[in-house]
Amino acid sequence: MPLYNILCIAAHYPEIAPIRELLKTTSSIINNGNGVIRSVDFWGTQTLPMKMRRHQEMHDKGDYINMQFMGSPRVLNNLNQLLRLDPRVVRWQTINQGAKLEDVLGK
Repeated sequence: MPLYNILCIAAHYPEIAPIRELLKTTSSIINNGNGVIRSVDFWGTQTLPMKMRRHQEMHDKGDYINMQFMGSPRVLNNLNQLLRLDPRVVRWQTINQGAKLEDVLGK
């Protein structure tokens, strides 16, 4: 299974409940697809470099979440579909860090 890294910018809410629900949903997709979550880092609320439009709303602040997981390409497709349709997500970027142990650890 390849190792993936997702950086997600979620819309900023005054309470943490929507972010918690987003993390529960994404982790359930990964776990149901026999994937393994290696780490989840919450980088906090930051001002976006520019105003971003997503789901017919403008955003100037976002909550940054970095998630590292191992999963099949099918899991990644399901996760991308969820993030594309979820109104809490402003932007996300997925990086394939490697499928082999040598790719992940470095040479």
